[in-house]
Amino acid sequence: MSKTEKDTEIKTSREAKKAGLQRIERRHLTEKSEVRLADCKVKITINLDADILEYFKQRAAPPHAAPYQTQINNELRRLMESDQADRELSQTARELLRDDKFVAALKDRLKAA
Repeated sequence: MSKTEKDTEIKTSREAKKAGLQRIERRHLTEKSEVRLADCKVKITINLDADILEYFKQRAAPPHAAPYQTQINNELRRLMESDQADRELSQTARELLRDDKFVAALKDRLKAA
């Protein structure tokens, strides 16, 4: 039994299309439920300061260095994840400060120190 063209067609969900995303064929195999936004690459046009672009191109110049686009993506991801962690920490701190038992225990510990 042979596969038809329709069977091998890569489908993009309505939600992804609304976000401007398009499913691309991956070199490794994943189930549809395993695909995350972090796994999808989106082609964009972006204006960068010339010195920033040169900096990343110089970082990409040595043999075996990641391409400059990948390095820019990695730096943006690091910034995004750091920001998310800061927001989560801030949320945790707010929740702890609203917890009377925690505040009382902290007060007792500080008195004992």
